[in-house]
Amino acid sequence: MPERKKDRQSEKVALASQGVAETVGGRLREARQDAGLTQSDVARALGYAPSVISAFESASRRLKVDDLAKLCSLFDKTADYFVSGPRREIAQVGVKLRAELAEVPHEHLSDAVGAFLDYAELELGQPAQVPDLSHLEPESAARRVLKLAGILEPPVEIDRVSRALDIPVISWALPDALSALLVDTEEGGFVIGVNRWHTPNRQRFSVAHECGHAVMRHSADYFLEFTDLNPFGEQLKPRYTDERDANAFSAALLMDRRWLKEDFESGIRRPAELAVRYRVSEEAMSFRLRNVGLR
Repeated sequence: MPERKKDRQSEKVALASQGVAETVGGRLREARQDAGLTQSDVARALGYAPSVISAFESASRRLKVDDLAKLCSLFDKTADYFVSGPRREIAQVGVKLRAELAEVPHEHLSDAVGAFLDYAELELGQPAQVPDLSHLEPESAARRVLKLAGILEPPVEIDRVSRALDIPVISWALPDALSALLVDTEEGGFVIGVNRWHTPNRQRFSVAHECGHAVMRHSADYFLEFTDLNPFGEQLKPRYTDERDANAFSAALLMDRRWLKEDFESGIRRPAELAVRYRVSEEAMSFRLRNVGLR
């Protein structure tokens, strides 16, 4: 990424982080004053000096997730109270995701996802209503999305798919083991982050995979898509059936069986040749050919 674009993105992340801190700080001050407590009272409850509570309220210092949990208990408030604002929905999910990541001893993952959430909160416009295809099987859902995007032949332009679904896709610096993530911004709205360091083919499959989670309305507020080996432990283990269906959707979207049968009939049959034509890995193509009965 060009240095100038990196600098602009870093500035936006800093602004978004500051905006979240200001929202939380203002809510903390209101809750404390409504409860008739001093900064010293809150400091004792959290185990800090009074100057730290002052820094929280002035947004010169950001709360940790466990601090926020203690505040919710102290004031009998939900996380929604502290993070409400123009991007409340994604901020709420962000609090839950950060809390889960706090239990995993991999700071690089937590920092990268946290920065992504801050940036997304700033960048997103009004969340759009993504089509609900939960009543369809993955293959049928993928075919419906291709029709919606007006795509009639390979290779599938994944940007065209995400635009048709009104799902913003943000290229982000993620740890190598994390291919992408999907965050529910509010009912019917989603945002995808994709690992900018991965190969273009891997990115295409990852975005298609997350689109599958979104249109099939899988029940979690967020999904983290890891590479084959998840080094982050059982805490982040995905639900098997959701991942299986999202993989099936992605394969069907990028390698429609109708197109493959037409190619076979025209004499294009080698997995390596088809992989280039469809812009997927040869491994993914070989698996798909077996799945549709062409190998």
